[in-house]
Amino acid sequence: MKTVIYQFWDGKVRDSVHAGVANMKKYAKYIGADYVFEDNPRWIKSLGMDFGNYSAHYGAFKPLWNKHYRDYDKILFCDTDIFVRDNCDENIFEQMEADIGICEEPFQPKQRTITLGRITSALDDKWAKLMQKQYDVEVPRTPDGLVKIYNSGVVCYTQEAATHAREKWERFSDYVKVIRQAGLDSFYTCDQPYLHAMIFATKMNVQFMNLKWNSYVHGTKDKVQPQRRIVDHRTHDTCFVHCQFPGADNMNAEQLSRITNLPRREWNYELKN
Repeated sequence: MKTVIYQFWDGKVRDSVHAGVANMKKYAKYIGADYVFEDNPRWIKSLGMDFGNYSAHYGAFKPLWNKHYRDYDKILFCDTDIFVRDNCDENIFEQMEADIGICEEPFQPKQRTITLGRITSALDDKWAKLMQKQYDVEVPRTPDGLVKIYNSGVVCYTQEAATHAREKWERFSDYVKVIRQAGLDSFYTCDQPYLHAMIFATKMNVQFMNLKWNSYVHGTKDKVQPQRRIVDHRTHDTCFVHCQFPGADNMNAEQLSRITNLPRREWNYELKN
């Protein structure tokens, strides 16, 4: 089986990006996968499209369209803020039993009912109703009726999924136009809601992967606890850690390794409000 891990970065390549690239490249070598990192490919803009601040995000889909990747049986896209734990000895590609694999964010639906941020459960619901109207699809909901959230920072594709995407997914620009015309927050124009919609609208063979492949450590604040705080979703079997908290972008490799591998009490880091 021929596999590849793809990462990219558009913009200034910070120390944290270099750290993430080195970490994932090491993992790729360990599991026998090829590894590709592209420094400022600006893929969407190279195709003559511009989606504003979220243009770069669509670069995550480049391996599905680029002919260079069609010899691979499986393709893994990872954000550069994904870090592999030192004790991870599992091959993520061997866990794949469907055409596309993605992890849920089970914390988010309820959290977005009280968030002080701009991405709320009310807007998620408006987005979901728009997707139903536009694409005749009901996106999954929790038992409480909230829209489920799937994170696009770690997504595994088979070659069948790549072909499916090219043939059946809505054009990026047409999807963005639908969101803009509905007056939704610009977040809903980015790659994550787009991928979420396309998975279900085009009836993909999807696997909701074990959360150990995208255990996120992120910052949040809400109406109950208005001060910013870090929420740590790592468990004893976590393999990939998604460092999405304020300050992570400015950390170096040693600091991010502590976040990835050590207990919270040993991070030597606290959020500044």
